[in-house]
Amino acid sequence: MKVSQNWLKTLVEINTTPEDLSEKLSIGGFEVDSLIDCSENVKGIVLGKVLSVVKHENSDKLTICSVDIGRSNPLQIICGAKNVKQNIHVYVATIGTHLSAINLTIKKSEIRGVFSEGMICSLEELGIEDSSEGIAIINEDIALKYKLGTSGAELLNLNDYIYDLAITANRPDGMSVVGIAREISALLETKLNFPDLKNNYKINVFKNFDLCSEAITKNCIYSISNIDSVNGKELSPGWLKERLDKSGIKSINLLVDITNYILLEQGQPLHAFDKDKLSYLIGRKVSSDDFSVRKANNNESLLCLNGENYKLNENITIIACDDKPVAIAGVIGGLETAVNENTSSIYLEGAVFNPVTIRKSSKEIGIRTESSSRYEKGISYKNTLDSVTRAINIIEEFFNIPKPIINSSIELDSTKILIPLRRDRIHKILGQIVIRNENYDIKSKSEKRYLTDTEITEKLKLLGCTLNNKEYGWDVETIPNRSQDLLREIDLIEEIARLIGYDMFDLNLPNPIKPGKLTSSQIALRKLKTGLIANGFNEVLSYSLVPESNNNLIKISNPLLMETSCLRDNIWEEHIKICNQNIKSGHNYCWIFEVGNIFHKKPDFSHEEILNGAIYGNNKFEQWLSTNKDNNLNYYEARGKLKEALSILNVKIEDKPTDKIDFLHPGRSSRLFIEGNEVGYFGEIHPKLISNKISLKKIYLFSLKVNSTLKASTRKNKWISVYKQYPTVPKMERDINFIFNKKFLLSEIISQIRKSGKKLLEDVNLIDVYDDDSFGKESISYTFRLSYRDSEKTLLDSDIGYLHDSIVKLIENTFDTKLRQ
Repeated sequence: MKVSQNWLKTLVEINTTPEDLSEKLSIGGFEVDSLIDCSENVKGIVLGKVLSVVKHENSDKLTICSVDIGRSNPLQIICGAKNVKQNIHVYVATIGTHLSAINLTIKKSEIRGVFSEGMICSLEELGIEDSSEGIAIINEDIALKYKLGTSGAELLNLNDYIYDLAITANRPDGMSVVGIAREISALLETKLNFPDLKNNYKINVFKNFDLCSEAITKNCIYSISNIDSVNGKELSPGWLKERLDKSGIKSINLLVDITNYILLEQGQPLHAFDKDKLSYLIGRKVSSDDFSVRKANNNESLLCLNGENYKLNENITIIACDDKPVAIAGVIGGLETAVNENTSSIYLEGAVFNPVTIRKSSKEIGIRTESSSRYEKGISYKNTLDSVTRAINIIEEFFNIPKPIINSSIELDSTKILIPLRRDRIHKILGQIVIRNENYDIKSKSEKRYLTDTEITEKLKLLGCTLNNKEYGWDVETIPNRSQDLLREIDLIEEIARLIGYDMFDLNLPNPIKPGKLTSSQIALRKLKTGLIANGFNEVLSYSLVPESNNNLIKISNPLLMETSCLRDNIWEEHIKICNQNIKSGHNYCWIFEVGNIFHKKPDFSHEEILNGAIYGNNKFEQWLSTNKDNNLNYYEARGKLKEALSILNVKIEDKPTDKIDFLHPGRSSRLFIEGNEVGYFGEIHPKLISNKISLKKIYLFSLKVNSTLKASTRKNKWISVYKQYPTVPKMERDINFIFNKKFLLSEIISQIRKSGKKLLEDVNLIDVYDDDSFGKESISYTFRLSYRDSEKTLLDSDIGYLHDSIVKLIENTFDTKLRQ
């Protein structure tokens, strides 16, 4: 938002420098991106009068001019302009002046044997116009009002500063000059001088408007006013053009400029339709009840003011006249009904639309305008009719028009909305202010006290608030243009603190009821990440928004881009992309993991936190010693690395082979179980993904449900270490060997042995695997070492003989095998 200081001075008293005001605005919440000195480009430019013009003897195109700039002696200036002549007033660039528009510094120079002591300038050279023919000749009536030598900034009315403000979404009042003026008044504690509404026009509550319920909601309004006897050929006066120009809006004609002026001054967008063009469009005389607000149809289009023909759809809200599109609501008007030099009557539209619909329309057509940016932030519907009245007031200054009727969709509610503001709440939230002596030093004591009632009420009154005294404090009524952000008691307290100055308050850290600490699950998650990182993995973070690739993804209702239009339902696809990127960059390995959410559409919308990761290549420093060109890990090596990383949690993870995961190798993948519950998977990527170039190399993927894993690891018997007395008696070991069918899982066999071993069986370990064709293709030999121990005595063969034999028989019966001798 750009605003001129000269314009602000007509609305509020400014008693400080532009630089100081910029700092105060920034500290107050209206950050000043830049402060532009309008006179910067014309410093060194003065008013001069050409006394004589003599042809240069050594040039056909140059002349020697004697120019009076109010000094004792006139300047001799060489000029090449065709329109230079005697007794005209001109802009003169004196020696030392830098013309930034043409990047030229004026010096005393010799041109074909004759000295030149300056330059007579055109408006193009001054950076005021894009192009100009010849030097600028100042109107004599204007020039005679000033002394020769007067600065060009004064003649051109450029003794001004422009504040370029960054307005945050919660302060839509900052999108108006009136709102900025009120903010300056509050910061500087100076008086306001807002324009009065000269005439009150009849307000007709028009119930026949056909209004889209999504676009015109409870706190919205739509109004239309017929204004006759205007003239589209009338141009704007200089003061109006200047204010628009300094705000970055090009002057078109008086009628359009007035609507833009109200947009800047009041923050209320208005739009003027040509009445005759509307009548021609619908084939009959237009009336107020022909206007409507609706959703566009998919087969409609509209040629707009920027010359673009937009194809409309049901996500775009339009203004229609007799059901024919004439504007995109709150964004841009149509060219066919636009005001031009032939306009003699207009319909003036003033409205407040639902910000969501404006944002959707703006996004669909791909443009953002001054109007749409204000509607998107949210403006008060209570200002709309006053803004329309203000616009008609200005129109009446230039045209003799019959008094119009303002047709409004609603009657403004006069009910006051009061916000209770408690005195003790202010003191509790803000604390005491510190009053320091002017000659403050570290040793001197400061006075501390709470804000007085007078200080509180004065600050709120500076914001335009009305206060009613109550026993607990005040009931506060806010002005309409602050009704969007001053909604609660805490909002008012924040404004009081902002205007008093946060640096004025004492520093008091709150005393917590309980000291903060991490939960067991949070500690376990940190340990899990530490374990992975210690074993060579790198933590990554991927974006949770993805493009639409299937119907199982949850769509975002209002996405910024098609590439980020859905919530992800997996993380492994992004991890493959990360591995591919590392492979292309020449890295020999990529071990990554990520803790993030995935989102499920069925049966109901839900999200789940998972640990996902990928393993590619061999992560070791001794690669230069290895002569093996194959850098890939096999399945067991990769699974072993993951097991080593997860061992820090002290939970047993059981693997069960599976061929049901479509993106994993059917013979080299498994589902992971903890305490009998499935918690994830581990496996080699499916070969088809490599052949389809989705993955460039063999990658192992793994996934764990975070909540289930952490829940198991933080159980009391796992989380709290239990120390047992070290055994003082020896153990007895027995080895057993069986030939099993490969369909039996090793984990199932060990589980059966443990269950049948009772108290004396201390441990079971697999010590040998032997696979030979003599056993048959479906058979394999496993050798187990069983460890027996009694904590109270040394065992004898007779103590374990019966138990050992029963274990052997159980294995033989359960798995249809025989003990090998």
